[in-house]
Amino acid sequence: MEQQLIETDAIRQAMVNAGWDMDIELTANAVETTHLELPRVRIEHMDSGRHRMYIDSLESYLGADTREIEIPGNKLTAVVFAEQFIRALWTDGEEIPACSAINNIPVAHEPLSENCRHCEHGVIGGACKPKVRLLLLAEVNGEVRPLIINLSPTSIKHWNSHKKKLARSGLPVVAVNTSFELVDTKRGSYRWAEVSVGMDSGIAKKEILIMAKKARMEFEELTKRISDADFSESGDKQ
Repeated sequence: MEQQLIETDAIRQAMVNAGWDMDIELTANAVETTHLELPRVRIEHMDSGRHRMYIDSLESYLGADTREIEIPGNKLTAVVFAEQFIRALWTDGEEIPACSAINNIPVAHEPLSENCRHCEHGVIGGACKPKVRLLLLAEVNGEVRPLIINLSPTSIKHWNSHKKKLARSGLPVVAVNTSFELVDTKRGSYRWAEVSVGMDSGIAKKEILIMAKKARMEFEELTKRISDADFSESGDKQ
C-alpha cells in the first residue's frame, strides 16, 4: 500500500475545529517505548569524498523526507552527557550478536569471556567490533534534543584525544560544547569519513547543563543495553 504523506498542521486544525485537544489525544495514545529509540547521528560514506552527516529521526508516517535531518556543514556541536565503550561480535547471518559488552563487561546471555580484556576476540583488529557510544544534547531546528552518536574504531582516537586535552585543562566532558566534524580519509583504494572531535565555543550554558543532568538520569536505562541500531553502519557486522 502506498504511504500517504501526513500534513500534521492540517490535522491539528481539523481536530481543533471539531472540538478535540490534539495534545491530550497524543498523550492518551502514547505507547510504551524504549529509550533506545532516540534519534541517531549517522554518517553516509561516499567514494567521491562527499560524505554526509545527518540525523536519523526514525520512521513515521510523515514520509522519508522528514526522517533525515541535515547537519549543516557536516559539523555538529553538542554537550556530551554520557559515554560508553561498547563491543559486539557477530556471527554470519545472525541478527543478534554472539557476544556483546559495555565498558568491557559482557552483557550477552552466554558471554565468550568474563572480561573483554581477557578475550581473544577483543584484541586490536579482532572479530569483536568496538565503538564509543555517546549521548548528546544538541540544538536541532531551534530545539535542544537528545541524540546518540556511535564513533567507529577509526574515530575513537579523536575522541580519546579530546578527552585528554580536557583532562589537562581540568574540564569534565559534560562542561563544554563538543564539536563533531567529518574528515575525509583515504587509505589505498578505501575512502571514508572519520569524525574529528574538538571543543567549540567554550563552556556549556547553565540551562544546558541542567538539562544534561536530567537527561543522564532519564536515559540511564539506555546505558545498560546494546541495540542492533548501535551496529547498523556499513561494515559493522563483517
